[in-house]
Amino acid sequence: MQYKNHKLRHELKYQISYNDYYELRSRALVFMRHDEHGSDGTYFIRSLYLDDIFMSNYNQKMDGWNRRRKYRIRIYDLSRDVIKFEVKDKFDSFISKVSSRINYQQYQSIIDGSFDFVSDMVLSNSDGGNEKALRIGYVDFSTKILSPQVIVDYDREVFVCDEGNVRMTFDMNLRAGQASSDIFDPLLPTVPAYESGRMILEVKYDDYLPNFIKHMLKPLGRWQLSQSKYAMCCLAQANYFGKEVF
Repeated sequence: MQYKNHKLRHELKYQISYNDYYELRSRALVFMRHDEHGSDGTYFIRSLYLDDIFMSNYNQKMDGWNRRRKYRIRIYDLSRDVIKFEVKDKFDSFISKVSSRINYQQYQSIIDGSFDFVSDMVLSNSDGGNEKALRIGYVDFSTKILSPQVIVDYDREVFVCDEGNVRMTFDMNLRAGQASSDIFDPLLPTVPAYESGRMILEVKYDDYLPNFIKHMLKPLGRWQLSQSKYAMCCLAQANYFGKEVF
């Protein structure tokens, strides 16, 4: 599905217990397969979220806006091999995400407050016009003064299904980083951002959700979430320091 040049996907979120996880995982192992990345589809994700001086994305989320945008830099298993700058748009119950690979020097430039390297890429067309996320980030950075706000950590196990292009993720041990923008720090202090014994299940798909997955999810309807990991970690960070999120 397309909307104004955005490829849209459905996104469902649920709060589940570890008992739910074990049951759903056993079913997923029968009908789906692990993502090819990580160890048995499992890896550690760390994201650095950026927001403007008014914390617009956080406040729009808390105020229930149906259309909003998030910016983040994401790594996996603390490795420098894959660093992504991502822009994620929310359109009611649909999402659109564009991603650009960046190197360590470009990551440092962004957290230091400069997107100048993107301007150089655009002027020289050295990206071939393909780095859409960086181009969006450059415009928004120039007009909204984006800066690092919070680091979000969690462990993720991923199952995929070709039918419907389904991606089912179990996100556990959600934690918020404290007083640092260094996403490569293995000793980064963190605080829990979610209640003990619970995790977040996300299901993303294109136009069609197979019936066997609908059946798996049906008992979880009452646990559907509208909260975001970014907002939860902003709150956890604010509570830790005894202040309010702006």
